[in-house]
Amino acid sequence: MTQQAKVQVEKLTAANTRDKILDAAEALIVEHGYAGTSLRAITQRAGVNLAAAHYHFGSKKGLFSAVFHRRIEPVRQMRQQALETLIDSGKPYTVKDVIRTFLAPLYQVQNTDLLDTLPSLVGRIYGEPESVSKPILEAEFSEIADRYQAVFCGLLPRVPAEEIRWRFHFMIGSMIQTLRFQSPLGMAVDREQFINNLDRLVEFTAAGMQQLRDG
Repeated sequence: MTQQAKVQVEKLTAANTRDKILDAAEALIVEHGYAGTSLRAITQRAGVNLAAAHYHFGSKKGLFSAVFHRRIEPVRQMRQQALETLIDSGKPYTVKDVIRTFLAPLYQVQNTDLLDTLPSLVGRIYGEPESVSKPILEAEFSEIADRYQAVFCGLLPRVPAEEIRWRFHFMIGSMIQTLRFQSPLGMAVDREQFINNLDRLVEFTAAGMQQLRDG
């Protein structure tokens, strides 16, 4: 085997080990939460040693960040692409149109893996102490959140920027609630119905975003 071939094998082995650790960590964190999941339990499930986890992720927090990033980065990219496509089209667009780009990943009905995995993981991270969750959320969402808020400010010049920030915050909360519980209490919907009902969320959040406050 040539030196180049050996390097390639080593890279593939390292990538495989990293993925095994991430898969094990995701499953255990979703089931038990961050505090209830030890690095030792993760490495045992992955079939690797503790040194491998420290080598690839540095710490338990680093691993948790990597687990979340792996699921969120494709979502961020879809949102950014959808938003920039809307803006670059040169056509007039509305608050509802912008909100739809934010929900674009959820409209991808064929992306079953997203809706099977992300809700539980999102629910877990928002349930963790702020010292654990906030740095991860800020690292993953701050840039795209600022971009969306700037677009909303441009569309809604009569709504103060601070108010836009709060309303965007509430929009995120509504989306998370819808992800975690995909229908109201006492109702059941299948995957396709859930996708179709996202328009209800668009209508709800658009009304709140555009509302002018008295006084």
